[in-house]
Amino acid sequence: MPSLKRGLLYAGAVGILILAIVSFVFIPAFGGSATGEAIVFGKWNGKPIEYAEGTFFLNQMQAIARRMQEEGQELNDFSYYQIMQTAFNSSVVRLAILDELKKASYKAPESLVNKTLLPYYLDENGRYSSRAFNETPEAVRVSRRKTTREDLTVQRFIEDIFGDQNSMYGLKTSSKEADLVKTMSSPERAFEYVSFATTSYPADLAASWGKEHADLFVSHDLSLITFADETAAKRTAAALAKGEYSFEEAVTNFSTRQGTNEDGKLLASRRHELNRIFTDAEALATVLALEEGAVSSVVSTVNGFALVRVNAAPANPDFTDASVISAVTLYLSQNERGMIEDYYMGQAAEFAKNASTRGLRVMAAESGLEVKTTAAFPINYGGVSVLTPVPTEANPELAQATKSEAFFRNAFSVAAGQVSEPVLLGSNVIVLQMTEEKSVDAQFAEMVPMFYNYYAASWAQQIVTDTFLRDKRLEDNFLSTYLEHFMN
Repeated sequence: MPSLKRGLLYAGAVGILILAIVSFVFIPAFGGSATGEAIVFGKWNGKPIEYAEGTFFLNQMQAIARRMQEEGQELNDFSYYQIMQTAFNSSVVRLAILDELKKASYKAPESLVNKTLLPYYLDENGRYSSRAFNETPEAVRVSRRKTTREDLTVQRFIEDIFGDQNSMYGLKTSSKEADLVKTMSSPERAFEYVSFATTSYPADLAASWGKEHADLFVSHDLSLITFADETAAKRTAAALAKGEYSFEEAVTNFSTRQGTNEDGKLLASRRHELNRIFTDAEALATVLALEEGAVSSVVSTVNGFALVRVNAAPANPDFTDASVISAVTLYLSQNERGMIEDYYMGQAAEFAKNASTRGLRVMAAESGLEVKTTAAFPINYGGVSVLTPVPTEANPELAQATKSEAFFRNAFSVAAGQVSEPVLLGSNVIVLQMTEEKSVDAQFAEMVPMFYNYYAASWAQQIVTDTFLRDKRLEDNFLSTYLEHFMN
């Protein structure tokens, strides 16, 4: 197990930076430009990253595709996109590294370049053959030398900064740092818990709140002629005033129908929705003051301009109607989320208080709540890869736990059998009870420092990669170019 784990960890640590010096010869079936011209996906410091035969970008695509096929993975449209994105990123990193070493005035020694090129020109006995050299076209020899020199340059950067599998050169981690991570791996705790979903709100409470704020849910029957610019809106308003068009004809001929149906009927018609459409206070006041059948002057909207007609008098909300209650609940979830969370935190606190004396499972049964269990995990704030993760896949209610200090503080301070205080995690309020505390497996604990070294190198590589990909010297047109040339 240790050797297998080590192998997997090293494989995970070898990312875009390592890809930047690898090349294969394999050509999968990709789409491309109908003209046969090189497709430019972007530029690094003015140097183009091209989809063309012989370029590093295409070689990377071939390398990744071949590796995926050798591993038995299917090549489809989605995997092609991933292949191209990874190849683009590694091309950026390669060009960036070459620039960095050019500024440092580093050049790979010609003796090393010659030694690396030697295998291309050996005879059947493994000896250098001048005949093999002379029979190789000059263009091929020049290309090989250029590529090899660049490969060695990039490799020098990677090994100097990050080291290699033999732990030579590059970044090192302190033994004290590794020991600290080792202590973080233990103890592990397992829990039972119940969750209160904050995605809903009791209908009676929603109705009560709605009645107190009834003006927000008044329905307005409005039709709009919408425009992208004010000039067009004023021109149409003048035509309506002269009787050149009816309102309906103007909707058909001129409206962008932004926020309306084909007939110009406003789709979002409750008062609180009008507040978002007519963000200018004067425009909102103009619309609300219109009499039934009247058409407004040009008013501004969140998306442009409009002419508004009132089709019927406003209708007051009926808080016994399920659709109105649903509208209130949606409004609360979008605009008063804190109130809903406070309500469920209160419900959970009352549950925890009773569960501390009567038992979590007893109270869960009486409350109609499901008791769920977790596998054991340590305090892994931030979801650090080297430590056992919070089991979010099996326990989706804990998806936000890795970012919550309150969760870990509650979970790892509660005594055995004791019920925790409620913790808000995303759209759930959680109440925990510890069921087990154990020390991490001794063999695993001893391996943690070794794991950590690999992960530390991977994290460092990712930081460098991300830095280059955010650099102002990068002109990134990958997505738009891919959509234009490779989406059928």
